[in-house]
Order: sequence, then C-alpha cells, then structure tokens
Amino acid sequence: MLPLTYSSTGIIGLSFLLSACMVGPDYQKPETVLPATWISTPEKSTQEHLAIEQAWWKNFHDPVLNQLVTKATTNNFDVKIAETRITQARASQAAATAALFPVGEMIANANRQSNQIGFPNSAPSTLTSALKKPFNIFKTGFDASWELDLFGGHRREAESAKAELEASALSRDDLVISLLAEVAATYIEIRQYQAQLKFAQETVEADIKTTTITQQRVDLGETAGVDVSKMESQQQRDQAQISYISNLLSQAEYRMDVLLGEKPGATHALVNPIKALPVMDQKILLTTPASVIAQRPDIRIAERKLASATAQEGVATAKFFPDISLVGFIGLFNTNAGNLLNVSSKSWSMGANVLWPILSFGSLSANLSGAEARQQEALTKYQKTLNNALSDVESSVTAYTEQEKYLQSLEKATAADQNIYDIAVNRYEEGLSSYLEVLEVKRKLYSSLNQLTLAKAQTARTIIAVYKSLGGGWKLL
Repeated sequence: MLPLTYSSTGIIGLSFLLSACMVGPDYQKPETVLPATWISTPEKSTQEHLAIEQAWWKNFHDPVLNQLVTKATTNNFDVKIAETRITQARASQAAATAALFPVGEMIANANRQSNQIGFPNSAPSTLTSALKKPFNIFKTGFDASWELDLFGGHRREAESAKAELEASALSRDDLVISLLAEVAATYIEIRQYQAQLKFAQETVEADIKTTTITQQRVDLGETAGVDVSKMESQQQRDQAQISYISNLLSQAEYRMDVLLGEKPGATHALVNPIKALPVMDQKILLTTPASVIAQRPDIRIAERKLASATAQEGVATAKFFPDISLVGFIGLFNTNAGNLLNVSSKSWSMGANVLWPILSFGSLSANLSGAEARQQEALTKYQKTLNNALSDVESSVTAYTEQEKYLQSLEKATAADQNIYDIAVNRYEEGLSSYLEVLEVKRKLYSSLNQLTLAKAQTARTIIAVYKSLGGGWKLL
C-alpha cells in the first residue's frame, strides 16, 4: 500500500468527478425470438392480456383441496427454507450497499512503551536516557474511512446482490407453484385410490355372490365343478387388488403429510370421509407465448442470475484499477491520563490511501476470465430455461387435449356398459335371465367405472400440469 496525502477538497472533488465511472459491461436483458402462437392450440393464443388466476385450484370447487393448499403454503418446510434464503440474500444486499458509504468507529486505547534506539557515541547520554525511558500514550476519538468507488466495483457488487435477492424471491415463488401443483396432484391421486378401492371391494362382493351361485349350480348338476374353481381364482385376484390399492392410498397420504409439513397420519383425517374426484368443468384459454414466458418464475430466476453474473464481471474488471480511500481521525491524544480531557489534548489527522495491485495482473486476468465464463454460463442457462419452458407448455397442453378426447370416449363406453347393466337387471326382474348374468354384467360395469375413474384422475392431473407450466395459471373461460 502506498500512503499518499492530498488536500481534502481535492480528493472529494476527484471522487465526484469520477463517481459516474463504472467499468465492466452494463446489463441488458437478452433479446429472444418467441413464437407468435402455440403449436398445440394455435387458434387460442391470440389473447395478449388475460388476468392471471393465482388461486387456480379453487376451480375444482373442493373445500378439502382448498384446506390442504392453505396448510401447505403455511407449513411446508421447503417454503420456510426458501423464505430464510430470501432473508440471507436481503442481508447480503444490505452489506454490499453499505460498502458504498463511509465507515467509522469509536476508539480508545492506552499503551506504555520505550524506544530502544541506538545512537552514535557522540550523542549526549542525557538524550539517550530520556528516549529510552518508558512513557504512556492515551488516545480516544472517532476514526473514519471511506473507500471511494471510483471505478464502480462496489456498485457492481450491489447490483449483483440486488439481482440475487430478486432471484431468491422468485425461487420461493417457483417453489410455491411446484408445491401447489404437487399438493393438488397428490390429492387427486388419493381420491382416485379411494374410488378404486371402493370398486375393488364391490367387485369382490360380486365375485363372492357369483361363486356361491356357481357352486349351487354345480350341486344341482347344471355345470361343471371347474367353473367354481375359475370363479374362486378370479375372486382371489380381485381380493389381491384391495391390498395393492390400499397400500398405494397409504403411500399417497404419507406423501401429502410431507407436503403439508405435518407428522404421518394427519392427511388421513383430512381426506375422510371419502368424496368423489374433484372435476374442473372450465376450459383453459392460453395467452400468447410471450405473456406466458413473462409469467414463469424459473425464466425470471435465470434472467436475474444472468444479471448478477454480468455485474460480477464488472466487479472483476474493477480490480484492475486503484482503490482510493479517505481516512481521518479526530479526538484526544496525551501522554498523561489526567490531562487527556483538556482542550490542549485535541488531535486530528486526515489523508488518503492508494492501493494499486500492479504486480497482480496475472491473477486478476484469471479472475476476470472466470467471471466472463460464468456470465456466458448464466446466459446459456437462461436460453436453455426459456426453451424448456416453451416445450413444457406445448407438452402439457397437448397431453391435456388428448386426455380430454380419451376421457370422452371412455364416458361413452361406460354409459353403454351402464345401459347394458340396466337391461340385465330388467330382464332378471321380469324372469327372463338369471341373477348370475346380472352379476357378470355388473362386474364388467365396475371395470368400466374403474377405468373411467383413472381417466378422470389423469385428466385432472394434466390440467394441473398445464397450470404449473404456465407459471401459476391463467384465467379460465
């Protein structure tokens, strides 16, 4: 460090003269070319402005789901962790901003010393003895310094910290979007397994009745005994489904406990008694790709990370230039503690320090190259995130559209099976057929209802996936 002393007026004037100087690149948001319409729904993507529907899950009209969402956003541990990271980033920004201003501290010290200085033989012995005699020094006052940010290194650091804070807040938003989608999808899964379990139990009951009737027919000699064995085998296979589905239901409830930040078993009480699968009867109307991309937190996070990396490139560039600091002291200085508070003890000093790492250009160049590489990495990640987002929306919307078609076909098939069952019941009541025929038709109807339940659950999950891909959801019409 090379200490230099200038007049205070000159130094301050120089600081204001160069205050506008900031080395390194100024951040500009990358220009991106986005498609005008969606491939999956080109005729529906002409709306430029649609209201964002943050509470999209309420369109399922299910109070239990609403309660689960409220619990998750309040108690989920990952959300709490994300909120602490925002606090950390805010503190880092405050520290980076504080570096732009002077710092000072109150000081007070006392010491006793002796100057062991050697003199030539010609020096008076009285002088030598006086200098070697121990003495006290007492000092108190206010010490201040100000590192002038002439080349913008600290301002670039503050820019980077601000971008990181914004990225942390967006990360929390992105986490909440994923959390809500996971809560809704898991809830759909729970209701699906509950419905499947009910169908499995009713199927086993029909199997038992069918086996009993078949055994009676064997006893009467109307059919072979092998038919009873076939029915018993089918009954055991259907009975196994009850245990299998019960396990899936329990696992889904435990996953929901984790999402809610609750201990195992809390969800079971919330999802009982059993209710039907929630249905959303509204259609999704997409806005333009540009509007959707502007809504997704993951893209905005990548953009803020790019801004931070660009600012860090400026920080690395500023290291090549001198650091100039103003220093000053005002207070009391005396060799006698009793006289320290006298007016005659007042003391002051002011000056400047210059630090220029003229022999460190090798390490500084390497540091700058690393910062430039990290900025390019952040840019590539931003472009990748943008591309993935477009693909995510196209994929989720296509899946939803095709699933709707599949569901409509199954609804028609199930309606036909219901009609066949009603006819079989009427024929049985009129004495035109046996009850065994009714049970066989009823069993087929249960199978169709089970498939329809799976299709409805999958349709609901595809709707949830669309909302997630849109970054929270858009207004439904």
